[in-house]
Amino acid sequence: MPSFLIPPIAILLSGLAAVAVLFAARMAGITPLAAAPASLAALLVFLVGLGFAGFLWWLASRCFTLLRDPATTPEQLSALRDLPLALPEGTVRALLALIVGVIGLPLLLFSQSLALNDAIAGYVNGIIAGVFGYYFGARSTGPEAQAARRLGEALEGQTRANQALRESEAAAREAAAQAAQPALASDAIARLEAQLNIARVLVQRLGPALPAGLIPPQAGGLIAQAEQALAAARTLPDLGALQAATAALTGRDGPLPALLRAAAPLLPAAVGGPLAGVALLLGLGWNLGAAAWRRFRARLLDAPHDPALFDPGAITPASAELRLAEAPIFARIFTPRLAEPGFLATLLDTCLRPDAPALLWARFPGFTSPAEAEAGLAEFRQALLEDRVQADLPPELIGRIAAGLGQPVTTPILPQDGPEEAKAALQALTLLLAELREARTDPVPLLREVAP
Repeated sequence: MPSFLIPPIAILLSGLAAVAVLFAARMAGITPLAAAPASLAALLVFLVGLGFAGFLWWLASRCFTLLRDPATTPEQLSALRDLPLALPEGTVRALLALIVGVIGLPLLLFSQSLALNDAIAGYVNGIIAGVFGYYFGARSTGPEAQAARRLGEALEGQTRANQALRESEAAAREAAAQAAQPALASDAIARLEAQLNIARVLVQRLGPALPAGLIPPQAGGLIAQAEQALAAARTLPDLGALQAATAALTGRDGPLPALLRAAAPLLPAAVGGPLAGVALLLGLGWNLGAAAWRRFRARLLDAPHDPALFDPGAITPASAELRLAEAPIFARIFTPRLAEPGFLATLLDTCLRPDAPALLWARFPGFTSPAEAEAGLAEFRQALLEDRVQADLPPELIGRIAAGLGQPVTTPILPQDGPEEAKAALQALTLLLAELREARTDPVPLLREVAP
């Protein structure tokens, strides 16, 4: 026999034994019990109450055993905590209805034997009817009500879970923001320092040699503001102040954007705006090798001729003939002589010598004066240098730098003739690029931050 059936059967047998004793006493004609049916009924009610109390105790002990079981989950414990006496839902109501039925129905059936008057019998009948009517009425609507209640509890639990999830997500975002704050501040400090170094070079070192007005007068104040933001950031980084100082230096009134705008007329308008062509040109210059950089710098600065700029054999008679068309003075004088054997080689050798102006005037008639010979030589050398610089800028390099600046890929055109102020601005930017090359500072990320 299962162990959980032993206590209820023991209680039932005890009750039956007590009833059997009373019944035997009555059959034996024992007068006190026979003469006192009310006392007998009271004793039976008392015994029935004890039986139900024992049954409740047994049920409660089973629930307590469940609570002490290590296999019981926290969710089950939470569910039992909300139940009356930690018993399954409806157990208490069912026991109350059983007590009323077990005691009330015999009292009502044997009311005459117990000498109960009609009023007491009516009370008992009302109690039994009310309890049974409520119990079975509640049971008839119970599934819908329980389903609705459980649905509400599920929705409430889901709402609490969603709220907890939102709170945990907010806490995670806040923790991530706090963790990223030092990294953001460090990045902002590095960006501001780089822009500040450029501004100092342009304002303090190159500015005095530039025409008035090329660098905005408020550039000095922007430098002071940036220095204050950096000094304050060493004790307590203020991300907003650092970003504001960087935006001021890279904005319209910053020295670097001002020079980029001033030099823009020397180059055709690019797809990315007036500053795009100059920014692309500077980015290309930073990525050139040593020899290519010397030619590039000489081209932008209009520097005097340097034979070391041209590698031996890099300029052939064929390329010299093509460049001759870009030098008007030489084209007028030497085009009729191109058919002469060895003429282009002799001319090219003469033009690349240090004393080329005097040799041209002495060897090649047709110049009106030594000054015209020197001017024609300058045009021809400029055309030769232009050709070499264009050859130093392969398409793949152009595409990479344009992508770094966020611009469409365009073929750069080297600066042409223009206003003197634009030439001065481009020369200042070239000198700045030389400083950045020595410091190994890539200007492409700095130029990308400059506001158009």
